Amino acid sequence: MSKLEKVLDDCLAQLASGQSTVEECLADHPEHAQELQRLLLTAQILEPGQNSEPTPIFKARARSRLMAHMQANPKKKRSATYWPAWAPLFLGRSFNMAFGLAAVLVLFLSTGTVLAQSALPGEALYDWKLASEEVFRTLHPNPLSVDLMVAERRVDDLTQVSDNDEAVALALLEYQHTLSNLSDYHTPESRQAISAALVRQKAELDQVQVDVPELDRLLTELGPAPPPSITSEPVELAFSYQTVNIDGRTITYRATITNTTSSQPVSTTLIAALSPNEEFVTDNGAGCALNDNGERSCELDDLALNVGRSVTVTTRAVPCYTGVVANSAMLEISDDSAQVSPSNSIQAENIIDSQYPNPARVIYVQSNSQNSDLGLVTSGGTNVNAEFHHWAAAPAWSPDGKHLAFFGIQGISQLAAPYNQGNGVWVVDVINNQQQNPRQLLAQDHIKNLTWSPDGTKIAVEIGPPGIAHEIAIIDADDGRELYRFAGEQPAWSPNSQQLVIKGCFDACGLWLVEVDGSLVRQITTDSTDSYPTWSPAGDQIAFSSFNRDGNWEIYLLQIDSDAVTRLTNRKGTETTPVFGPCGQNLYLRTDAYGSWWITTMRLDGSGEYKVQEGVGSTEEWGLARPAVR
Repeated sequence: MSKLEKVLDDCLAQLASGQSTVEECLADHPEHAQELQRLLLTAQILEPGQNSEPTPIFKARARSRLMAHMQANPKKKRSATYWPAWAPLFLGRSFNMAFGLAAVLVLFLSTGTVLAQSALPGEALYDWKLASEEVFRTLHPNPLSVDLMVAERRVDDLTQVSDNDEAVALALLEYQHTLSNLSDYHTPESRQAISAALVRQKAELDQVQVDVPELDRLLTELGPAPPPSITSEPVELAFSYQTVNIDGRTITYRATITNTTSSQPVSTTLIAALSPNEEFVTDNGAGCALNDNGERSCELDDLALNVGRSVTVTTRAVPCYTGVVANSAMLEISDDSAQVSPSNSIQAENIIDSQYPNPARVIYVQSNSQNSDLGLVTSGGTNVNAEFHHWAAAPAWSPDGKHLAFFGIQGISQLAAPYNQGNGVWVVDVINNQQQNPRQLLAQDHIKNLTWSPDGTKIAVEIGPPGIAHEIAIIDADDGRELYRFAGEQPAWSPNSQQLVIKGCFDACGLWLVEVDGSLVRQITTDSTDSYPTWSPAGDQIAFSSFNRDGNWEIYLLQIDSDAVTRLTNRKGTETTPVFGPCGQNLYLRTDAYGSWWITTMRLDGSGEYKVQEGVGSTEEWGLARPAVR
C-alpha cells in the first residue's frame, strides 16, 4: 500500500466514524492535499449511488471493454485480499451493491485507472479510460455535470491528436456519443449550461481545425446561450499552486481551481506574478496573456461544479542568477462574497543552484605553422565538433550565442562558394553545433583580433599590416559598414557596449579606456606589456596578461573601482589571452605550463583550474588563437 493509499484509508475511516471532516483531513496531510481532495470528493459522490442501477447498454459496453482488456492483459497471481478500515462507509443493505461499489472504488483508485486518465485515442489504456467515465456517470447523482466533464475531455483528446487522422476519428466517435447524451437534457437550466460549454469547445476545436457537424447542429438547436442568471448561491473555490517540475533552470508551475459549491458556472482570473529573477517561457494556452504589470493573466470562465481547471506556466531563471526564485499566483473574483480555500494568494519558492549556461560552449583555435581551424567543446572538456570550421581564427560569439564571427585566414578561398571571396571577417549561424549560412562582412587581411559588442550591434576588429601601426575598426554587425576607426590594439567591450579597453601608447603605454569612436577617457594601467584585456560581464573587473610585472607572462585581475591588481597565476610557462566565462565566475586562458598549449579554466582567485582542451598548438599571433566562450 502506498503512502497516499494509507492516508486515504485513515481519512475515510475517520469520516465514516464522524471523527473528522474533509477539511480537517486535508489540513492534516498538506503534502497530499490536491490528490486527496479529488479522491474524498469522489468517495462522497459514490456513497449516494448505492440505489443506482447500471443500464443494459452500459453493462454491454462495459462488459465488451473489460473482456478486451482482459485478453490484452492476462491474469496474474495476486496476494491475499485487503479489506480497508473504511469499508463500512460504503456497505449497504445489499451485499451485491456493496461489492459493486467496492469494485468502482478499486477502479477509480487503482494505478491502471489513474494512468488511463491521460491515455489518448489509439493508446492501450484509452478504452479503460472510457469505461471508467461510464462507471462514474452511472453512479453520479448529477449526470449532466459528468457529461459536461466528459465532453471537455473529448475536446482535449481531439486537440492533442489533431495531426493523427485515425486517432481523430476515434475521438470524434466518442465525442459524438457524448453530444448525443447532452441532447437528451431539456430543462432551461441544463440547456443554458450545455450551450455555454459547447460554445467554448467549438472555439477550441476551430483552433485545431477539427470540424464536428453534430456539434454545430446541437448549438443551432440550443440557440444562443442566455446570460447567466444572478444567483445567491455561495461561491467557494479550492485553489492550489505549486511547482510540478524543475529541469535545470526551467520551472513549471501548475494552478488548479475547482468550484466546490455553486451549481452555476463560476468565472475567475488567475494572475501569475513572475519574480524579477525569472522570465516567461510558455503556458498551456488557457486564455492567458501578459497584462500591463508584466504578469500572466488567465481568464477562467464557466467553472462547473466539482470540475477542476488547471493552468500550467513555465518560466526560466534569468541568465547567471542563482538563488531563490519566488513565484506567486492569486485569484481575482468579481463576487466579493466568494471564498477561496486555503487562500486567494499562494507563493511557490524554488532554489536555482546552477549557473547559466551550464555547460558553456568554447570555440578553440587549433593552430599549426601552416593553418588554423576552429573546434567546439563544452566547458567541461567534452568534444562537440572538432572540425567546426577550417581556415579560421580569432573567433567571437554573438551575445545570443546564435552566430559566430571569425577571421577567414589565407587559404579560406579553397573552400566552396561563397568563401571564394577570400580573407576577411566572416559570420556563420550556429545551428545544432554546426556552422551554416556563411557570409562575409568585411574583406580585409592582417586581422589580429575580433570581439562582438554585448548589445549585438557592432564588431571591433584589430587590423595590423606589417610595419604599420595597428588600428581598430568598429563595423556594423549586420552589414559590415565601417562606423569608426582609430589607433590601438586588442579591443575589449564594456558590458554596456559604450566603451572599450584597448592596448595603446598615447601619453604613455598601457591599457586605456576609450569611447566607441576612439576618444580617450583615461589610462587604466601603465605597464607597456599589459595585453589582451577582457571585461567582466558585471563590469567591475578587467583581466589581462602581462610580462614585465613579474618577469613572466602571467594572468592578472584589475578591480576597476580601486585599480587594485591581483596576480592569478604564478608558474613557469606562458599564460595569456584570458576570457571571462558567460556569468563572470571564472576565466578561460591559453597556457603552455603543462608541456604543450592547452585551454584551461580557473576561478577568479586562481584556484580550481582544469583542462578544457589540450594540444591546441603554438602560434606567434596570440590574439588569433584566443578562445571564444558562450
